[in-house]
Amino acid sequence: MARSTLPTSAPETVLGTPAAPLRRYVLGYRGYRMDLRRPRRRLEVPTDVVTVALAFEGSMRLTDAVSPAPAASFGSVAAGLRRTATIAEHTGVLHGLAVSLTPQGAFRAFGSPAGDLGGQWAEPGDLLGPRLRALTDRLADTPSWPARFAMLDGYFAALFAYGPDWEPSVLWAWHQLRRSHGLVPIHALVEGTGWSRRRLELRFREHLGLAPKQAAGILRLQHTLGVLAAREDHPTGADLATLCGYYDQSHLDRSFRGMVGCSPREFLASRGGTALPAPTDRVAGRVTSAVLDPGAA
Repeated sequence: MARSTLPTSAPETVLGTPAAPLRRYVLGYRGYRMDLRRPRRRLEVPTDVVTVALAFEGSMRLTDAVSPAPAASFGSVAAGLRRTATIAEHTGVLHGLAVSLTPQGAFRAFGSPAGDLGGQWAEPGDLLGPRLRALTDRLADTPSWPARFAMLDGYFAALFAYGPDWEPSVLWAWHQLRRSHGLVPIHALVEGTGWSRRRLELRFREHLGLAPKQAAGILRLQHTLGVLAAREDHPTGADLATLCGYYDQSHLDRSFRGMVGCSPREFLASRGGTALPAPTDRVAGRVTSAVLDPGAA
């Protein structure tokens, strides 16, 4: 089922829920159509989500928000788990849709290339070649969002039917990290899997594209952002550090800046500025985004 979150005269955002058998692997679909006549910049924070965005019109310039480098331009793009935030900018004209996958779902759909996506942006065609380009064309020619989402259901159901599974020990370790919001000690994962630390890291990189410690940092950051977003009283830095498993406020601030490129308070302010459009998080239940002033450096 799809629902429009904005009137038709405004930029259009439509959310789609995947068919029930797919929800273990697909977190959701998001269709969008914008014709703003002015640039739009968004800050996309690290999440435990693999995103495949299929463009019908327009392109995006992507830059690392923490260690700026020359921007990379994409029409369609696949983004694996990244431990640093991304600044995404477009001209204001953008039409397409995005699929949000769990890391396990990305591996089942794409196989070993999913691990190569860790920390990277890539053309989706590099994963599935002409098949994905043909799918994008078919989706663009389909007249309604519900029909597009149904087409995606069929496409991913076929991929998942024969795709590879995670190794059981990787799945167990990932569940421990998620359950603890990234706070379970890595040595406990080593002991639980019976692997060496080196083998655990190698298997994580093959399956998720990141080492266990990096994946844990993303989960802890997401927990921190969730606490910030849910608490109307906005806990102090010291209280937030205690709630989210940091040594102290200084540790929290260093870790947050090292992953997002700003302080927690600055991030909250960027989400709540009255002069800018309200942010739309890309995935239900996760804090993913803030809309930035297009004139900001």
